[in-house]
Amino acid sequence: MKALTRRSLFKTGLATALLSGASSATFAQLNAPKKWDETYDVVIVGAGGAGLAAAVEAAENKMTAVVLESQPIIGGSSTLNGGMIAVAGTKEQEKQGLKDSKELYVKDMLKSGYNKGDEAVVKAFVDGALYHYEWLTQKMGMFPDSIAHQGGQTVPRSHHFVSSKILKLMADYAKSHGIKILTRSPALRLVWNQDHSRIAGVEASARGKKIFIEAKKGVLLAAGGFSRNPELIAKYNPPLAHADAIAGLGTKGDGIKMGLSVGADMLDTAYIKATYGFKLNPSTINDMTQVYWSGGIIVNSDAKRFVNEEISYKTIADVALAQKEGKSWIVFDRAILKENYKSNPQGRELWDPIFKDKKIPDYIFEGATLEEAAKKAGLNPQALEATVNAYNKGIEKDNDDFGRKGLVYGQGKPVPIKEGPFYIMPATAALIATYCGLKITPTARVVNVFGEVIPGLWATGELTGGVHGAGYLSGSAFAKAQAFGRIAVKDMFNSK
Repeated sequence: MKALTRRSLFKTGLATALLSGASSATFAQLNAPKKWDETYDVVIVGAGGAGLAAAVEAAENKMTAVVLESQPIIGGSSTLNGGMIAVAGTKEQEKQGLKDSKELYVKDMLKSGYNKGDEAVVKAFVDGALYHYEWLTQKMGMFPDSIAHQGGQTVPRSHHFVSSKILKLMADYAKSHGIKILTRSPALRLVWNQDHSRIAGVEASARGKKIFIEAKKGVLLAAGGFSRNPELIAKYNPPLAHADAIAGLGTKGDGIKMGLSVGADMLDTAYIKATYGFKLNPSTINDMTQVYWSGGIIVNSDAKRFVNEEISYKTIADVALAQKEGKSWIVFDRAILKENYKSNPQGRELWDPIFKDKKIPDYIFEGATLEEAAKKAGLNPQALEATVNAYNKGIEKDNDDFGRKGLVYGQGKPVPIKEGPFYIMPATAALIATYCGLKITPTARVVNVFGEVIPGLWATGELTGGVHGAGYLSGSAFAKAQAFGRIAVKDMFNSK
């Protein structure tokens, strides 16, 4: 793969196009200073799961590194996720009799992404996820509390952790090994070296003061996606411009814009999707349920089903948002709710009032009969009863109108909705991540629009494309961020 230099950018005219309209001061920021203010082996932009994992790898290899975080606290969107790390071939799976493999994981990833992912990059991710998982468990003694079966997975492989504990562990480990982590210190621009042959560092604002930081080995972009940038959302996926955002406050696309400014290619922007299953007016990831994967069904304002509920919550979101006024409801009974509460930690807090406090929260409707629940939810009781009866008969005869064969992704047997109390939850979709971005190689090097690597520049986490493709396998985002953080810095260490 050829390397991209700034000189070749000008030969192709690409730099002129990228920088048209820029002021001379803005242009000058791409040039190396006569003297760097600080120098490290690695400069990491972003202190979320991706950046902190990269810091761990730098520490493991005794490299000097600085992590630049724009926000007052570390963690980014990783503090808001459900703590699921999808990884295959673990000792914990083996103990539960779950037969999984990296090969099966790759196959599931590609299928979930409708074969739009980069297979070589996906394979590197799956290897890297297990590498980091084994570091967490075998070296650091942090183990998952459960393994959940989620969308896109042939077998259960979402290992559940408490996200904040993982983030603290990685940050503490990095700092104890000399890695510097600076908050309120955003990276502003990428900087070329003197002969314009590679990215040599960044211009940053360190606690309000602009400085130039040299990266002798490389710069790693790990600044997250752009869920909180309505302008970029409107540019790449207009229908989602006004969707609720459940993401870190720093996810404004700064890292992506830095990559684009030096000619990086972008992938998967057409596949930005919201996530289905949130209660109305959500504020955190804990406001989301996957009770439909335990046997619930989803209906529209006419009390009719419109989707196969076992598929990815990303795909469900697309169809749900297309319903009248974007409204939908999840319908289930007590048995389904109990199973979901027991087996799936995602959204468990939504049901705590019911099982612990014996109260019905205001975001769900309960009825001793389906008719009573429907009336409370504002749905036509007769229409809903007809829908539920048709569903129950369909799954009994293995002839569901929407092709449902399992509870989640073909696994598990669908169960009827038949015994009260019955529950109906108005649900919506929210944007928790953009899952698209800069094109990378299997070693996380950033690639330009001509398929050439940009020397000195790596990327990881939510701001990268090529991994998820056109869909999403649950639990893969947090895993991807950490996997490629480790992969990128390891590649820097091994590079000349």
